[in-house]
Amino acid sequence: MVGSVLMDRMQAEADCALIEPVFFSTIAAGGALPAAIAPLAKNDARQHDASDIAALKACDVVITCQGGDYTKAVYPQ
Repeated sequence: MVGSVLMDRMQAEADCALIEPVFFSTIAAGGALPAAIAPLAKNDARQHDASDIAALKACDVVITCQGGDYTKAVYPQ
């Protein structure tokens, strides 16, 4: 499932209503969230660096649609 499909489904089901999501990007870190997902952000409307292991570790749950290469590089850390 690509990220946009996942985000559409999560919005439709109000999956983020009871959490405070943090969004990460491999290519647009530091930038503003895309308009389609910005409404899901509660306090932080920027994209964080998806290779920042410390920031990822601070999350209780990580959901990713980055693919196998990303997972192989980041998961062991």
